[in-house]
Amino acid sequence: MALAFWLLPAAVAQQPEAAWLSERTDGAALALPALDPEIPHPAAHLGYRLGERFTRGDEIRGYFEALATASDRVSLREYGRTYEDRPLTLAVITSPTHQKRLEAIRGRQAMLADPEDIRAAERQALIDEQPAVVWLTYGIHGDESSSSEAAMATAYLLTAGGDDVSELLEDLVVVIDPNANPDGRARYVGDFEQRRGRRTSSDPLAAEHRENWPGGRFNHYLIDLNRDWSWATQVETRQRLTAYRAWEPLVHVDLHEMDAESSYFFPPVAAPMNPAIDRRVEEWLGVFGAANARAFDARSWLYFKAEDFDLFYPGYGDSYPSLRGAVGMTYEMAGGEEAGLAVVRPDGTELRLADRIARHLTTSWTTLRTAASQRARLLEDFVAGRLDTLRQPPTTYLWPADAPEGHAMARLLTFHGVRIDRLARRQELAVRRVGDGRSGERRFRAGSYAVTTAQPLGNLVRTLLDARTPLPPAFVDRQRQKLNRLQEPDFYDITAWSLPLAYGVPTWTFAGTLEDLSAAEFSSPVGALEGKGRVGYLVPWSGVAGYRAAGRLQEEGIAYRLVLADLEVEGHVYTAGSLFVPAENEDAPDSLAESMARIAEECGVVIRRVGTSFSTDGISLGSDQAPRVRPARIGLIGGPGFEALSFGSLWHLLDRVVEAPVTRLESRDLRGPMLDAFQVIILPDGHFRADGRGALPKRAGDALERWTRTGGLLIAVGEAVEWLRARNLTTIDERPYRSEDGAPRPEVPGAALATELYRDSPLAAGLKGSPAVLFRDAKILAPLSDRRENLLRVADSLPVTAGLVWDETLRDLPGALLVASETVGRGRTVVFAQDPAFRVYWRATMPLFLNAALHGPTWGVER
Repeated sequence: MALAFWLLPAAVAQQPEAAWLSERTDGAALALPALDPEIPHPAAHLGYRLGERFTRGDEIRGYFEALATASDRVSLREYGRTYEDRPLTLAVITSPTHQKRLEAIRGRQAMLADPEDIRAAERQALIDEQPAVVWLTYGIHGDESSSSEAAMATAYLLTAGGDDVSELLEDLVVVIDPNANPDGRARYVGDFEQRRGRRTSSDPLAAEHRENWPGGRFNHYLIDLNRDWSWATQVETRQRLTAYRAWEPLVHVDLHEMDAESSYFFPPVAAPMNPAIDRRVEEWLGVFGAANARAFDARSWLYFKAEDFDLFYPGYGDSYPSLRGAVGMTYEMAGGEEAGLAVVRPDGTELRLADRIARHLTTSWTTLRTAASQRARLLEDFVAGRLDTLRQPPTTYLWPADAPEGHAMARLLTFHGVRIDRLARRQELAVRRVGDGRSGERRFRAGSYAVTTAQPLGNLVRTLLDARTPLPPAFVDRQRQKLNRLQEPDFYDITAWSLPLAYGVPTWTFAGTLEDLSAAEFSSPVGALEGKGRVGYLVPWSGVAGYRAAGRLQEEGIAYRLVLADLEVEGHVYTAGSLFVPAENEDAPDSLAESMARIAEECGVVIRRVGTSFSTDGISLGSDQAPRVRPARIGLIGGPGFEALSFGSLWHLLDRVVEAPVTRLESRDLRGPMLDAFQVIILPDGHFRADGRGALPKRAGDALERWTRTGGLLIAVGEAVEWLRARNLTTIDERPYRSEDGAPRPEVPGAALATELYRDSPLAAGLKGSPAVLFRDAKILAPLSDRRENLLRVADSLPVTAGLVWDETLRDLPGALLVASETVGRGRTVVFAQDPAFRVYWRATMPLFLNAALHGPTWGVER
């Protein structure tokens, strides 16, 4: 393949990009292919050269539309919309011949992705004729701005390139997502334009190099989309994964930016690598990395590899594709939010937007050139990797279908393309429990969910469902040595993430495959209204879906009671946390029935009409243990100083998942009269100071303190406990830590901890077991003297369920306080030491938070 033009020395390079790419600091020109003048270059369409200003999302889309109009190499489709209703667009660029048969190409790719039933000769025939699908994602972090500019440059060269590029496109189908986070980019670009002057300033102290809170990195709900691939909590992620599965690419590159003082990163990656990733993927990282190194060396550009960015956590845009068998890679260019259009770095060198664009364009093109030249091998290794998962000793994971989050966990795996079965009959099996590892015989009812690793996505199944993903001992030893030298260890993200722990679903493993299975069906709605009684409606406690029903009831003004003890009515058992909607004094009973049927279907819960308040076991429905719920108006405080991710996870949980009546508040605007309208106020994690210079200004803090003492329910997360302690709104204190060498207590890099729950608290309503907690901290809280106030503590024995905890931290963890509730004057504080809605996927601890937020005013505050 004649694509050596990309590696021409700068001295002999022509300068065709000067008309559409602004000057770079090195003054050199890129060596580009011959370009068709009939295809509009970016400046001809935009009215400015790339790098001279930031391109808005609608302008990016407009340029891709212009390319699609001008060339039969390009087709566009909208694959979704963001929360702010901005379009999500894919450009598919390939040869005109391939464009005419894209559906056939996708169909053949789907066959290769599930190769078990294809004969070897047929597989080889498919490989011989199939182009390599390469997917390039630009701009998933909205304030990493150069990559979406580079997307336009890459698309232009693919569209306008001459014979060499035509030859390349015979071997490739290139899928480009040019602006993967339009809401975040709009926030960043808008903020930048509002803060810049007549000219751009390269002074790093200039306001344009500092983002306003919360910044443009995140999507509308301030969720990090590059941590969401496996959990699919966000609308952008779900729509992107649907499109991704339709193409099942062989190579996926996620283009990012990092600190402006750095250089450029491409694979090979840092340790550790997730052991479920196929070894062939690791080999390909070296191939693509070497190609990028040659391209950068030819330009005298600096780079690094294998230092900062790993492939361990499964939710990245490189690790998740790799777990599917693709070559997943992250490319990182120096820049980020502080780079602006140009910035002078501490050594006096200037970094321009055009510099960043050129480097991302170079790695994009080098990746495509390498993939095209290695098309057949990439296809062969992709198929071989999927076949290998079928040949490994299989493990089957089993969990009850009626577990509160059991159906949600099954649906998530199905969404990823994992095959889920159900037991066709009752079976007694020798199993081991995920989490504590206890083994023994257990009887599983017919209908229980079963998923085996003996399927093409078995590697993904294993890493998402196993409690522990082992870290290489050599890596752990190196981190221990760094700690001993008082250096920060190299953990890039969490070390535990298991879905059974995160969803609170009891799950077991069986060594082998099972017979008598039937495919799980998810087409029919789960929710339904059953029964014919006229006394009222019972909503069984059903995890997050049940809280969604509660939020809907409050939003629609439908009165209900909260059941705080178990009972049995008309042959059905209802646990604490269930809801009862009385039909008494209902002027339009038929209208109420219609509302309840709609809520059941939309929330995915089974609601039963009952004809009596009498229970054959437990409390009756008119008991004081089934109090009338006082509707809660909830205020969620955000603003400078608050952690955007903590705020965002709680906001999304309440507003989108539960659909509760939550109001977003800005800390700088808080006043006493404003707070009086709320029964519940939530303080996310953040940077708090007693002198009022942190997340809460002094006047706002004074108002919030008075509001709490006079009858409000204040929920505080993470570091907010520091502010509560300074204001005497809590008696919680830290466990002291002393080391011989004066070193601080080592932080827990995201481990799952076993817990002990105080079950008699209304906050625990619905929970049958003690939930695992995702713990990320070096700070450990001491339990309170009144055990009734210690709602959730770290288990006294075997506290670590999954992930890594250093020995000196482990000594202080048993019995440590995780959730507490205290009376303060006429009000109450509820403290969560860790995020109860981590990344909006850790459902196990959500009930404690939602019981407080939705039902707290019912059981202990006066406001």
